[in-house]
Amino acid sequence: MARTYLDTGRAIFALATAPGRAALAVIRVSGSAALELCERCFSGQRPLSEARGYTMLHGFLVDPGSGERIDEVVAAVFRGPRSFTGEDSVEFSCHGSPAVAGRALAALEMAGLSPALPGEFTFRAFINGKTDLVKAEAIAELAGAQCESARADALARLSGALSAEYASLRDAMLDLLAEIEARLDYPEEEGPEDGDGEAVDARNAAAAVSAQPWLATLASCEARLERLSGSYLGGRLRQEGALVVVAGRPNAGKSSLFNLVTREERAIVSPEPGTTRDWLEAWIEIGGYAVRLVDTAGLRRVEEGVEAEGVRRSLDMSGRADVIVYLADGRAGLYPEDREFIASHPGAIKLWNKVDAADCRPAPQDGGWLLISAKKGDCLDALEAALKERLDALAAGLSGEASGGDRAAFSSEVRLASGRQKTLMDRCLESVRGARTGAVSGLPLDAVALDVREAADFLGEITGEIAGEEVFDRIFGSFCLGK
Repeated sequence: MARTYLDTGRAIFALATAPGRAALAVIRVSGSAALELCERCFSGQRPLSEARGYTMLHGFLVDPGSGERIDEVVAAVFRGPRSFTGEDSVEFSCHGSPAVAGRALAALEMAGLSPALPGEFTFRAFINGKTDLVKAEAIAELAGAQCESARADALARLSGALSAEYASLRDAMLDLLAEIEARLDYPEEEGPEDGDGEAVDARNAAAAVSAQPWLATLASCEARLERLSGSYLGGRLRQEGALVVVAGRPNAGKSSLFNLVTREERAIVSPEPGTTRDWLEAWIEIGGYAVRLVDTAGLRRVEEGVEAEGVRRSLDMSGRADVIVYLADGRAGLYPEDREFIASHPGAIKLWNKVDAADCRPAPQDGGWLLISAKKGDCLDALEAALKERLDALAAGLSGEASGGDRAAFSSEVRLASGRQKTLMDRCLESVRGARTGAVSGLPLDAVALDVREAADFLGEITGEIAGEEVFDRIFGSFCLGK
């Protein structure tokens, strides 16, 4: 029978470093019997089971059957609950050859340990109260960060700032629920009886007045949830990267610009029109963002053939781009195709290329053009600055005209980048809006309470206070082994 994440009674092991040749390989072990089982394949001056936590022992990994030495190692011992997983743990630092790592892993399995499932060490940290699901996802996001902004974002989430915001919102929901349920239990406190028989109207008026404080709390929670939900675009952009497409007519200099920005000769540069028939891409970093830079086929009217398919793909790629960089040939001037494309993509960054040529024409007077020489590299800094500014605005969910103050305020926030959290956040927001709308329209308090309870439960699912095995499989199954 296959093991599951909830089978926590077994001690587990996995290679924590990347497989392949390296200076070192680190093998992680965790579980209630981890130290005793590791002793079967460790030979040192003293037994692992006698070592205190946060100590390191020098020795040898040995075959538990034959006693043959496999490698000289250092064993770092961590005692639960003061360890990453909350259990007794060992980390063996071995020499980093595939042969050593393979024999070491085989020896540990022979000694009675079980191979870890993907992300099982982090799962055990979660199940033992050492972390929550938000910080667990941040661990995977930090391990997969492709650029500086993704690293900084993931580290901020790992620090617990996002978890604290979720916890604060859930506490507010639960406090609000307690207040509503108290009003349901003691309805006489909603309004006094008067002597002329208008008790119902008096109670309704008093209830409307007394509802204002918790309506304000609901409104405050709604605004905070909207801000968090709105941060997902920026978090996802930083974590997954941005698609930046270089477009323009044949011979405008797109491939030269692609090679210039990537700092390598990836694209073929030729004076013959239609040299680039399909798109070419490279991952680079610009302004702290991971960027998938795509060089596309030249845009011109072609009825059929391979080049026509290249033009179709270029237009399709441009339609999916986060940012378009449009290149015009300064020596030839603007063609109808240039004007049509720019009119249909007004947000494109426009480059007037070949300014180094003596016969380069003046840039159009409508403004917004950056002057550049893709061949010589002139004004590359201006292009990268424009790209960073556009990506900053895109990540903040702001228009290109957003003020620097708005961008600075956004850049200091903790963003969410998990699609799972985004989905639950939106459901929570929908429940809060339903509760507030219901309260204002005069729905019974018990109906309002159902929406508030639902909102609190969605927040609990985000952090893992409410979760099931299917959720664990989905989250931790995407981790690498050894995490």
